[in-house]
Amino acid sequence: MRQAKVSVASSTARAFVLMELVFGIVILSLISITLVQVALSLHRHSIAKTSVSLAQISLSNTADIVRNYLETESSFVFVDSTLQSASHTISLQGSALFLDGVLLAQDITRFDVKTLPNSAFSIDVCTDLGSKTFCINRVGWLR
Repeated sequence: MRQAKVSVASSTARAFVLMELVFGIVILSLISITLVQVALSLHRHSIAKTSVSLAQISLSNTADIVRNYLETESSFVFVDSTLQSASHTISLQGSALFLDGVLLAQDITRFDVKTLPNSAFSIDVCTDLGSKTFCINRVGWLR
C-alpha cells in the first residue's frame, strides 16, 4: 500500500513538472512572438521614414539642378510643363522629369517655373508619397 502511494505521488509530481515545462515553453513562445512583431513594426517604420527622406532628397536635388542650369541663362520660356532655355530643355512627361531627353527625376506630380521681379525665378517640384504631397521650392537669379 505504501508503495502504491509513493508511485502515485511521484507520477503526480512528474505530471506537475511536465505541465510547468509546457507552460514555460508557451510563455516563452508568446514573449518571442511579441518581440518579433515589435521588431518588424520598427523595421517597417524605418523603411517608411527612409523612403520619405529619399523622396525629399531627390526633389531637392532635382530643384537644385534646374536652378543651377537656369542661373547660367539670361532668359527662359516655360509653357505646358516644359522649360526651354538657350541651351537646355526640361520637360515633365507623365510623371517623369527629363533634362535634354535624359531622365532627371521620377514620380513628379508638379513642375512649375515662374519669373519673378529683378531677373529672379522660382522653381516648384512636387511628388506624392502615400497620402502626402511633398514640394520643394527654389529661387534663383538669371545671369
